[in-house]
Amino acid sequence: MSCNNTNSTCSSCNYNYSSCNNKCTKCGCKDSFLTSPPPCPTPQGCPDPIPCQEVLSSDCIIYNGPNISCNGDVLIYQDSTWTELLEDLVEYFCTTYSNVPAILCSEDIVVIADSSVNEALEQIVAYFCTAISGLAIVTANNGLTKTVNNIQLGGPLVQNTTLTNSTFALNINSTSVPALTLYKSGSVGATLVVNNTVTNSQAILANSNISGLNTPVVQITSTNTGGSGTQALGLISNFNSEQSSIPSTTIPTLLVQPTSNVGGGTNNTCAIRVENKGNTTAGSGVSIEFGNPSLSTAPVVTNRLVSKTVVNTNVNATTSKFIIQSKVSGVNPLEDQLTLQSTGQLQLNNYGTATFIGTPTYNLSTTALGNVIETTAGLFGTAFRASSVPASIPVVSHLVLANSEITNGVTIKPTSIYQIVNGATVTTMYDVATGIWTCPQTGKYDINYNVYLTSPSAAAFGWGDTALGVTGVGPGQFFIGVTNNSTITYCADYRTVMNKQYLRNLYLTGGMQGVDINAGTTLVLKIQNMTGVAYTTTANDKIDWAIKRVG
Repeated sequence: MSCNNTNSTCSSCNYNYSSCNNKCTKCGCKDSFLTSPPPCPTPQGCPDPIPCQEVLSSDCIIYNGPNISCNGDVLIYQDSTWTELLEDLVEYFCTTYSNVPAILCSEDIVVIADSSVNEALEQIVAYFCTAISGLAIVTANNGLTKTVNNIQLGGPLVQNTTLTNSTFALNINSTSVPALTLYKSGSVGATLVVNNTVTNSQAILANSNISGLNTPVVQITSTNTGGSGTQALGLISNFNSEQSSIPSTTIPTLLVQPTSNVGGGTNNTCAIRVENKGNTTAGSGVSIEFGNPSLSTAPVVTNRLVSKTVVNTNVNATTSKFIIQSKVSGVNPLEDQLTLQSTGQLQLNNYGTATFIGTPTYNLSTTALGNVIETTAGLFGTAFRASSVPASIPVVSHLVLANSEITNGVTIKPTSIYQIVNGATVTTMYDVATGIWTCPQTGKYDINYNVYLTSPSAAAFGWGDTALGVTGVGPGQFFIGVTNNSTITYCADYRTVMNKQYLRNLYLTGGMQGVDINAGTTLVLKIQNMTGVAYTTTANDKIDWAIKRVG
């Protein structure tokens, strides 16, 4: 709105608008404004009461400061007269605060409608004084501490306390200090009890990004200094029976599943390491025990695995041994049963003193790679024997020198009785069609043969019916021996026959012990009849031979 004063009279001068530039020069004060007289010379010299020096019309007093607002509403305008200023103030407060509307707190009426401002203030104060007077005094306990009006977490518990979090988690965030520390001074009860009554969630789950040796995700350290020993960790579970049909479905009390940082190959992952940190003396070590605590009499340790040092002067010189111990009837301390030396030597501690006796069926042997294998019991695990009634044996001339060499004799082909290699029956070691035995393994062998031949003449002198062995004629001979079917003779024997010598049967037994024979070598049993008496097959006669590996 613009100034509408167009004349020089006061009747239509609009002072309520700053845009009004036509100031009244005649406002009941002649043609000019009056000046105030000087003040009293000194405060002490002023009369009391001070007499009015002059009386001014309120229309002649003008406010020349900036506009004055209240909550965004302009109450006093610049260039307002004192009359206008007072009228605007009265109008504003009479209009704004004459009748206060009803004020509620929830459903309670705090201020009655149409109350004045003073009445409204009185009603508000009365309402809250009444409400506050009915409040209980705030105290803090059971884990809370109150200092004046400040209630903080911390303090003794005075009752069993349960926090039910339903679907909300309780998170404790920390940076440089432990997020949670539990202290317990009493001797009864556990420091921490976790009860999980559901079957599909874990009771405790620990996750950490830490790495390196001696920085475990979970560390349990005993601070006991009494010297009586401490069980740092106890695991007790139920229903962990082995599943014999599908072993991988067995639920163990403790499952260790490490992963390797090397992909593929034959690298192993280390699942468990057990160390002895308290004793560095040579001969000391560390053990893992197996026991049965449910015996009716008392708990008992049934077996123990022991690893101990033999020499520990330095890392490179250290040697050790691994021992399996077990509980023996009538003896309380566990006894060493099997010891594996650091050299690889295996010791069965209770063998060697006839402690375990019986009829041997198999032997334990080793291959060239050190593998333990099962072989036939006794002195051999690789052996052969052949025996049968010999066929007719013709006579060869006693006048030919070469006939006296067993390598030129007749190969005997007795029937195979057994062929065994490493305790297993085979059919490839001896060929009955050719009479050739082939060595299956390089080693030491015992070779044996036996001959029992009955004279074809039952009357007179028997084998002595020969015409050999008379004056001017050499004696007759019968040869037997084992050769390589060529020029090498391993063992041989002969029997001399003389004319008119009483000799019903020929007996020849012999052999050689511990002969080194290479795999693939072939042997045969040969005979040569230079007795002058041809042999014919006779029941119950025998020619047999046997070879067994002894080393």
